Amino acid sequence: MFLEALRYPFADRAQRNGTAKCLAALLLGGALLRTAAGLWPDWALLAPLLLAVGPLVAFLGLVGGVLAGEGFPRVASAAATRLAGRLLGVGAVYLSPAVVTVVAVSYVVARGTVPGSLSGVTLATLATVALLVTVVCAYLFPSAAAASVREGLRAGLRRDAVRGTASSSYFLAWVGATVLVVVAWTALAATAARSAAALLALAWGAYAHVAAAALLAEGVDRTRYW
Repeated sequence: MFLEALRYPFADRAQRNGTAKCLAALLLGGALLRTAAGLWPDWALLAPLLLAVGPLVAFLGLVGGVLAGEGFPRVASAAATRLAGRLLGVGAVYLSPAVVTVVAVSYVVARGTVPGSLSGVTLATLATVALLVTVVCAYLFPSAAAASVREGLRAGLRRDAVRGTASSSYFLAWVGATVLVVVAWTALAATAARSAAALLALAWGAYAHVAAAALLAEGVDRTRYW
C-alpha cells in the first residue's frame, strides 16, 4: 500500500502530468500570495488574493480526483471545481472545531491567565485539550473528505463517512499521509523565499500531497477492522 502510493505521482505519463499540474498550481498560487503580501496594507492586495483562488481550486480539484480514486481530472473542468468545492465544504465542517479551539487557547496563553469560568484549569491542560481536538479533527477529516469527493458533500457529513476510521488500514494510511504532508509543509516553512530550496520544497509538496491522497484513498477502500 505504501510503496504503491509513493510511486503513484510518477507511475505513468498521466500521473506525471497531473503531479506537474499540482506543482504549477502551487507555484502560481505562491507567487500570487507573495505579491499580495508585498502590497500590504494597500487594498490592491485583494486583486492577487482573488486570483490565487484559481490555483487553489485547481490544486484541490486535482488532489480530490486522486482521493476519489478516479485519477487527475482536467484542470479547467466542472469536475475539478466540484471536487474542490466538496473538499472545502467538508474541511470547513471538520476542521473548524480545531481552528476555533487553537485560536481560543492561544489567546488565553498569550494573556497568561485563565478566565474565572475555567478556574482550576491550567494552561498546560488547555494546550493538551487543543492538541487532542486538533488530532481528532485531522484524523476524521480524510475519511469524510474521501466520502465527499466520491459520493457528494452530504455523504461526507454523515456518520457513515467516518465509520472506516476504526480500521487498521485507515490508521496506517493516515499516519503515512500525515508524515508526508507535515514534512512537506515543514520544509516549505524552513526555506527562504525565491530560492532553489523553496522550489524544491514546493516540488516535494506537490509530490507529497498527491502521494498522501493516493495512500488515503487506498486506506479508505480497505475495510478490515482492528
